[in-house]
Amino acid sequence: MDVLTDMLQRSRAHGAAFSHSTAHGEWGVRFPPAAQLAIHGILGGEAFAWTDRPDDARRVLSGDVVLVRGPSQHHMGHAPAAGTVPFLGHPAAGPPSGGALRMAFGSGAGDPTTFFCGAYRFEGDLCAGLLAGLPGLTVVRPRAGSRLRATLDIFAGELLQEAPGQQALLDSLLDVILVQALREQLAADLDAAPAWFRAMADPAVGATLRAIHADPQRDWTVAGLAAEASLSRATFARRFTRLLGLAPLAYVTDWRMALAREQLRAGDAGLAAIARSLGYASEFSFAAAFKRHHGTAPGRWRAAAQDSTPPPCTSHPADGV
Repeated sequence: MDVLTDMLQRSRAHGAAFSHSTAHGEWGVRFPPAAQLAIHGILGGEAFAWTDRPDDARRVLSGDVVLVRGPSQHHMGHAPAAGTVPFLGHPAAGPPSGGALRMAFGSGAGDPTTFFCGAYRFEGDLCAGLLAGLPGLTVVRPRAGSRLRATLDIFAGELLQEAPGQQALLDSLLDVILVQALREQLAADLDAAPAWFRAMADPAVGATLRAIHADPQRDWTVAGLAAEASLSRATFARRFTRLLGLAPLAYVTDWRMALAREQLRAGDAGLAAIARSLGYASEFSFAAAFKRHHGTAPGRWRAAAQDSTPPPCTSHPADGV
């Protein structure tokens, strides 16, 4: 179980492809601040994309993927200062199969720009750690011959189909595009990537992270973790702390607390059941650990969380995981 897979699965990331747009001449689109992560793929032509300031617009070319960490209003257009029309409420047509909407923007001659739009929503706060390495707006430019480029080609071909099951296939392909785009972007800017992503490239520490995420309830010790890394205890502890910024057992505790928050927020499982799932001997030892970590008892935390708005992905979780 690698960390990226674990975070995507536990965040219950759910994406949907919802439009296929063609723009001509002078055009601009304003997208609402609705999605926790918006994704746009440029299938032909070129455009500019920006969030708050047109001065910060990024040029996007055919084959590029734009990721917008939200919720954030953002724009696309033929030029950085293009006038925009709201995406919501713009006239659209859907194919008979009920797949992605067909959208048309702009007027005038010239080669068209075609692009698709999709959106992701997440549950809980693990998405903050997942998206921590992304700026507000990211342009991912796939390398020639990359898997992302190949997936975009398949996606573009499916958009032109009007066959049963199109939406299910588009949504599944969008999941592939997201994972491949995250891989490429995080690997391209390692300095900004989350510590866990950088650490996954280290054979020894990466093996330890996979073990922790595969079996978080195990009674982990530094010696046991060092054995997973095939290193001496002292060497492993130094390398892990240098790469993650946390001591090994502190990382284990932080991850267990992140999983505890998810379980407390998601349902009505008893504290004893949550404690067992995370490797604590009793609900009392779990409650004590949770209170030390969060400053409040798990029952009080659950009541407050269930009464509040779900957390966005724009800030890091309290424990830094």
